[in-house]
Amino acid sequence: METFIKKIGRNFIDIAVFFHGFTIFSNKVLKTLIKFKLFNPAVFLVFVRQIYFTGVQILPVYIAISLIIGVAMVGSLMQAADLVGGIDQLGRIMVVISFNQIAPLVTSILLALRSATAVTAEIALMKMNREIDTLQSLSIDPYEYLYLPRIAAGVICMMALSTIFVCVSLLGGYFILSFLQDMSLDYMLTTIFDNLELFDIITFLIKVFFLGFALMSIPIYTALETKAAVTEIPIALLRGMMRLFYAFILIQVFTIMLGMYL
Repeated sequence: METFIKKIGRNFIDIAVFFHGFTIFSNKVLKTLIKFKLFNPAVFLVFVRQIYFTGVQILPVYIAISLIIGVAMVGSLMQAADLVGGIDQLGRIMVVISFNQIAPLVTSILLALRSATAVTAEIALMKMNREIDTLQSLSIDPYEYLYLPRIAAGVICMMALSTIFVCVSLLGGYFILSFLQDMSLDYMLTTIFDNLELFDIITFLIKVFFLGFALMSIPIYTALETKAAVTEIPIALLRGMMRLFYAFILIQVFTIMLGMYL
């Protein structure tokens, strides 16, 4: 029993230490952003390259996955709505499920698997090889040159890809609806936009911003905790991914509660 209590206490202390350090790290990143350091030519080039590696290279696979999920989602929703006699509410259901839930969730998972792991390994290797110390010795701020471009690219790619997911999945849904319900594209879009509220858009933007910020900031912060041993890099990868998925769950729960009580 005593060992169990000690383990719980140690976990709470570890969580508190992480949140304290991550809050300081995030505060420095946001201060760097407010100073418009992102528009420095050298920093902006890193930002553009990170957008290419994070968002552009994944597009073919991402569009295919979005189309498949859209077809499967609309087909399942149609069957469920038909069973409960709510086919007239299909537009609202599609907005809530696709726009507010599925699009940010699928995008965050795919980008985490593809880009967050790469960023963790990259920053951890730079920390281990003392490359970050070298940058600081040359009066180059790592927050400005390394961290901010990657975090900003994560937010932009998260927003852009989530929007693309919604559009592509709705296009896939249209093929199903046009085949089974003889529904025109104009009618489907009108039905969806009639059920799309301002609160849905605000919730979507809040969710994708926090997901995008967490997508890169948590792996970078975790990578900076590594020491000099090469064996710590796999541990940092595992710890960073676990922290990231915990953050995704918290953000998802927060936005669901926001929609329920506001």
